[in-house]
Amino acid sequence: MIYVGPSSQFPIYSGETVEAAGRVSIIANQDGIRHAMEHLFQRETAPREIHVWIMSLEGADQALAEQIAQTVDPR
Repeated sequence: MIYVGPSSQFPIYSGETVEAAGRVSIIANQDGIRHAMEHLFQRETAPREIHVWIMSLEGADQALAEQIAQTVDPR
């Protein structure tokens, strides 16, 4: 899922907050594996926030969703 607008509901998930590559990410530990569950980009111009998160998925679908979320680049 992707939200683009002035005020996201970040964070949705609980977990470790990590800042890198111009975004804040929430990393959750599931069964001993770290998953990047959501990312928030904050900008000076509109849109002010871009929030990317992974819905309730498992297995290969979750891995693919994480890969897609990692490729978001607000240009």
